[in-house]
Amino acid sequence: MKHRIHTCFIHLVYFDRTKEWYKRVLPFDIQEEGDGYLTFDLEGTGLVLLQAQTDSIRPLPYAPFFLETDNIEETYRELKAKGVKVDDVESFGGSIYGCHFYDPEGNQLLTCSVE
Repeated sequence: MKHRIHTCFIHLVYFDRTKEWYKRVLPFDIQEEGDGYLTFDLEGTGLVLLQAQTDSIRPLPYAPFFLETDNIEETYRELKAKGVKVDDVESFGGSIYGCHFYDPEGNQLLTCSVE
């Protein structure tokens, strides 16, 4: 194995509806979109939304990765302005500050700035 995470997946039960939320909220270009998947064009590790292969799944109760931002306060305000459920900005130790936010299916996501 290589010392690298290649791609992160988020499985969505209500794929068509929830992918539109991601497209509206996240400021990323779409690399590829097809039946049951959407790939965002990111630097480094990829992010792919997938149609869940079951009728229900438990939402992620934690954020398995974070999306980096240069200015967490600005990103927090942008998320709030888009009507996203978002927690207050908090310190994660050292120079990392971030906030959790949630997709319509209840999956917890995280954005952080590293100073």
